[in-house]
Amino acid sequence: MRKKLGPLIAIAITVIIFIVLSVFADNILSHSQNEMFADETVSYRELKKNHSQSQAAKYANLSYIDTTKRDTSLEKGAYDLIHRGHLTPGQNYVTKDTFGTRTMYYMHGSSKYVVAKKYKRLWNQDTFSFLMVAFIYFIVTDFMILFFYRKRQILSKDIKSVTENLKRVRKNKEMASLILSPDDELYELVEQTNDISMDINELRDNARLRERRFKGLIGHLPIGVMLLNSQGEVLMHNQAMAGLLDENISNEIHPFIEDVKTYSLSRMIEHTLRKNKNHHREIQLVGNSQKYVDANVIRLVHSREDYDQQVLVILYDLTESRRFEQIQVDFVNNVSHELKTPITSIEGFSETLLNGAKDDPEKLDHFLHIINDESVRLTELIQDILSLSKVKKDAQKAQLVNMEEDVDKILERMEIPIKKHGIHVKKEFFGNENITINKEKINLILSNLIKNAISYNKENGTIAMEFHHDEIENRIRFVIQDTGIGISDDEQDRVFERFYRVDKSRSLETGGTGLGLAIVKETVDNMNGTINMESHKGLGSTFTVNIPL
Repeated sequence: MRKKLGPLIAIAITVIIFIVLSVFADNILSHSQNEMFADETVSYRELKKNHSQSQAAKYANLSYIDTTKRDTSLEKGAYDLIHRGHLTPGQNYVTKDTFGTRTMYYMHGSSKYVVAKKYKRLWNQDTFSFLMVAFIYFIVTDFMILFFYRKRQILSKDIKSVTENLKRVRKNKEMASLILSPDDELYELVEQTNDISMDINELRDNARLRERRFKGLIGHLPIGVMLLNSQGEVLMHNQAMAGLLDENISNEIHPFIEDVKTYSLSRMIEHTLRKNKNHHREIQLVGNSQKYVDANVIRLVHSREDYDQQVLVILYDLTESRRFEQIQVDFVNNVSHELKTPITSIEGFSETLLNGAKDDPEKLDHFLHIINDESVRLTELIQDILSLSKVKKDAQKAQLVNMEEDVDKILERMEIPIKKHGIHVKKEFFGNENITINKEKINLILSNLIKNAISYNKENGTIAMEFHHDEIENRIRFVIQDTGIGISDDEQDRVFERFYRVDKSRSLETGGTGLGLAIVKETVDNMNGTINMESHKGLGSTFTVNIPL
């Protein structure tokens, strides 16, 4: 409202100034007219010495007034001034002003002798010229007022735009570009503002890019990461942390206690928030996963004190490490147990022979067969252990292998147990029998699977083998199926564990070490392949292996 009244106030001021100037100029004109009238009255007094009152007034360019009459405006004015006491002898003159005229009266001697003269005021001298001057004055001044008002409006608008842009900068919003002509007063300021806007936008884009990269990096870390503020609220986390805590962590800011259910970890975080001390412990998380983690709770120190202090929680999953450690312990224990049995048998029977049993031919022969069987079993166990440790170290290059010939050789080596149990073997080969592969590893897989099919088969059972060479997908697939004792559902997840036996009595009878399928699994994994098993109790088992070439 104030801005809209500005031009009206300015125009009113110009009117007042014009009136003041007109009155001032009229006053100057009045002084000039007074001087002229004074000179004319002097002439009148001199002429009156030799002429009559009316003639003297006429010769002096004055109007002679008969004060006894009131017919004309001059006569009325003189009569009024005399009776009011304003016009008396001895005064130089008296002036009576109206809007258009200025009338001067002079009395000399007595009230009978009054002369007067009318003068036009400034605006009545030449009315047309005065009006033209007034018109030009108001046109020029109003144009200047409107020009500067419009210019001020544009300037205010530009200043407002610059101010709004600066406010947007404070609120981290994108600035709007301003375009002005080069002769504009704010051109340099707006240009600098636009440059700042571009710089800020570039910095903001770089910051967003760095933030996305940082979040992407944190998100793909295999360790759990959670960032907290000084109030213990979660500012950021990654999926690894959600997986370790077994919680669906919200992306909104919320208290960490909603996600951390493990008391020991929660206590570490609380202590770091209160005492500003770092903590490092190995703990077991509470939840469905029951995972072991290496927990670090670190207070982040900023260089500026006005920054909000933050706490970083890092969890490193130790579950697999602990599992492997337990596997190693179990492996050592199992190996010790498995080695102890044949060694104890060899030691015991050899000692019995030395103590005199060798003199009995029947006992000698029986004990020597036992010692021999236990030696073979010990040799096989050691061989399997060496094969297991050699799987990942074997760097032998691939070579051309004829699968049918290799399978026949494996079956020849196992001919005795096959015939002993009356097992019938069926073989089928599909595709090219010649493949390029690591011969030692593929033979290790086949021999252990075939041996397993023999050991756990029924008397007069069957072993069916299929070998497929897919040259388009460049892979081999072989299926080995037996009609043996089968595996129950609750044991199928453990058959690939080291030293695990489905039927321990059957393994001891056949000389199994419990490492065959473990060797197969690790060898297949080492060759980037897959192995699947399908089995039903009492109906036999089927193993399917896929290996890329």
